[in-house]
Amino acid sequence: MDYLLIILIVILVAMLGSFVQASSGFGYAVICMALLPLVIPFRSAVVVEIFTAFVLVLFVSIKLRKHINFKLIIWPVVSAIVVSNLGIFTLMVSSERILRVALGVSLIILCIYFVFWGEKIRLKPTILTGLAAGAISGFFGGLLGIGGPPMAAYLLAATDDKLEYNATLQCFFVITGIYIMGTHMFLGNVNLQEARLGAAALLGLGVGLFVGIKVFNRLSISQIRKFVYVFMAIFGIVLIVT
Repeated sequence: MDYLLIILIVILVAMLGSFVQASSGFGYAVICMALLPLVIPFRSAVVVEIFTAFVLVLFVSIKLRKHINFKLIIWPVVSAIVVSNLGIFTLMVSSERILRVALGVSLIILCIYFVFWGEKIRLKPTILTGLAAGAISGFFGGLLGIGGPPMAAYLLAATDDKLEYNATLQCFFVITGIYIMGTHMFLGNVNLQEARLGAAALLGLGVGLFVGIKVFNRLSISQIRKFVYVFMAIFGIVLIVT
């Protein structure tokens, strides 16, 4: 595939992903990892997604800083950082096909959980649930660059205000993202090619973020939940099929 076409696709994917992230609280990683591996190697897609996603979540968390509930993410951050090392190790030793199928299946399972039990089960922000959500998020964040769904489930249930939910979720991603990015750099997983693709993704990210924030301001927490679930199901199927 022509390199300029790859760059254009990366920009468009980042635009769509940042729009979903700004509208729902997460989704940038899901969309990037569902589509980018179609045009670039899976491990390169993970690195590009992690570094560009950090810029996105940092911007949103600063914008919504007054609504961050730090108490809800203390224990999730601890477990996420510890378990993310296992996810990164698994990424380095697993085949691309296994990684894609594992991600697709995980997204579909989470979607089924949200649709049938998400509204019925009210998670309490206890140390145990926080550690569990953080651990799962950290593993998939390190393995696939996607740590959003588990923490979104935890915070959707633990908060009633959409601004508190979004701000707290983005803050979690900022803290854990710093550690995961640092680990990838230490392992030498970042090269010039990925830096160029990341720079291209940032162009699309800015546009999608601007539009997504406007949409988020008009949605209720219930609408945001439905929006997230649909995207998870669609891209879970796409990953398995492709």
